[in-house]
Formats: sequence, C-alpha cells, structure tokens
Amino acid sequence: MVREYKWRFAVRSYEGDAWGQLSAAGLLRYFEQSAVAAAADAGYGSQFHDEHGSAWVIRRMALLMQSSMRPGQELEIATWISHFSRVRGGREYRVSDTASGEPLASGLAEWVYVDRHTLSPKAIPKELAIDFATPGAPLGSYDAPPVARLEQQPEFTIHRVAEWHEADSLGHVNNAVYADWLDDAVRAAMDATGWNTGALRNQGLQLRGEHYSLDYRRETIPGDQVTVTTRIEGISGRLCALHQTIANADGTILIGNSAVYGWRTNAGEPADPPEGWGDEGSGVRG
Repeated sequence: MVREYKWRFAVRSYEGDAWGQLSAAGLLRYFEQSAVAAAADAGYGSQFHDEHGSAWVIRRMALLMQSSMRPGQELEIATWISHFSRVRGGREYRVSDTASGEPLASGLAEWVYVDRHTLSPKAIPKELAIDFATPGAPLGSYDAPPVARLEQQPEFTIHRVAEWHEADSLGHVNNAVYADWLDDAVRAAMDATGWNTGALRNQGLQLRGEHYSLDYRRETIPGDQVTVTTRIEGISGRLCALHQTIANADGTILIGNSAVYGWRTNAGEPADPPEGWGDEGSGVRG
C-alpha cells in the first residue's frame, strides 16, 4: 500500500501576488515543505540526514496549476513516493480545496539523494525502498497541452544577479526562486512585444503559468550573474508555449523550462486572449 502523507493549511495573507493569487514559486515551496514533512513522518527527518550526512536536491519538476489559489483558502496537499532508483526518487503531489474537494494543482518531482557536503549523488539506503511502498511509476499524467508552433519564434533576454536572500540552507538558490525569475522573464518578454503587464491588468487580463516542466542542471550561488532567455514557441487560442533557460556568465545552462501559459481574468478564470493577440503586427503572431 502506498504511503500517503496529507497536509492541510490556509494560504497565508502575504503569499498572494499582484493578482491576489498564489504564484508557482509559492506552490513549489509548499511541495518542498510537504516532502520534508512526509519524510519526517516516516522517520527520515533531519536527524536521519545529520547521521548520514545526506540531503535531497531536486532534479526535475513537472507542475500543473489548474485553478487559482488565494490567501485564506484552505488547501490539502497529498503526497507520496512514486518510485526509487539507485540515487533518485520520484514524488507526486496533489493539491485540492479542502471545502469542496476541487483539484487545484498537481506535480511530479524527481529528487536526487546527495552527500550534504559535496553534493555528489549517493546510493539511497535500502530501508527507504522497504518503508515506502511505491507504485513503481507515477500514478498521474503530467503532459503539457498541445500548442501550435509559430514559424517565427521571438526570443528575449534579461539579466539579473542571484541574491543571498534567495539562497537556502545548502547555500545555493532555492528551487522555488527560479519560478519567480522565469515568470518575471515572461512578463518582460510580453512588455517587449507591446503587451504591457500593467496595462493588461487594468483591462482585467493576465497571462499566467499553467504548466511548467523544470529541468534543474546546475546550482546558482549568491553573487552569480545570470541571463534568462525566453523564446515564444507557439500559440493556440488562449494558450502560449514557451521555452526558457537560465545560464551563468560563461553560458552554462543552469535550468531549462518548457512552459505553457494561459490567458486568465484577474480573478484567475480562463479567458480569451486580448484583441489582436497573435495577429499581424502584434509582436507575437500565430
């Protein structure tokens, strides 16, 4: 029987973004906390890692955000281990509204078991595979919706510096922070094509991330200068497909992201795109 851990809580007042909704980065932080709590509940908490000199670092994350989540809303996260390999483990997440049971989001993470000091992979202790009965493969589907590709795919770049307040206890930028960087880069790309985020917000519209496929390759250290590149790959109705990378000063890719964003109202409901989106001369053409 799969060992499932459930966590109920309310979205905090300070976790709403400019639209009063939980961001992708906020949800990733919840996923991380629920994974830590689930491991501790099974006897693999901080004491276990101190004794073994170990830690888990994220390698990949597929994140689906189906509905908006707001401050004060009570959520339930259910999480379980889907599979183990030699140094890697898969963990799934389901988020629902506590009152209605409505599914709100889901995710599949691949975590790598590492030496805490060198961050090199190490073999997962055999007892974990015994204590966590796993289905052996993900139970959910995490594929992005299909989006028609553009013949011309405009590309945009922004630059930033990794800050100390963005680092976690391992001394590198926390995995959730990248989602904020990537979202900022999307809005910068929109601004560059004439679709200003503030003006759209005043019209009651936003382009919001609905599906992320994050591939974490290298760590980022406070003080590192990075370049975030966003390429608009496709448009289908209210959906927009993007490919993004974050690279350090020598061009080494730190993270890749294939994402699908969707037009929504300021209240978070699916919406038709603004008039002219995808038309000739719009800056983003279908």
